[in-house]
Amino acid sequence: MLDDTLHFLANHLESPDWKRLGEHLPYEWIEQAILSTDAASIRHRRLPAEQVVWLMV
Repeated sequence: MLDDTLHFLANHLESPDWKRLGEHLPYEWIEQAILSTDAASIRHRRLPAEQVVWLMV
């Protein structure tokens, strides 16, 4: 039953227009979200902090 629903959602729904979100979401908000964590890291990550914030949005 859940499998049928997931299959339907994956195959019949249109994917969102992420470019449009980026046009309306100020980049400064992303920077502010990163700075508000007060976290500094020297190590390399698979995803930079900016990409993680965008992913969460």
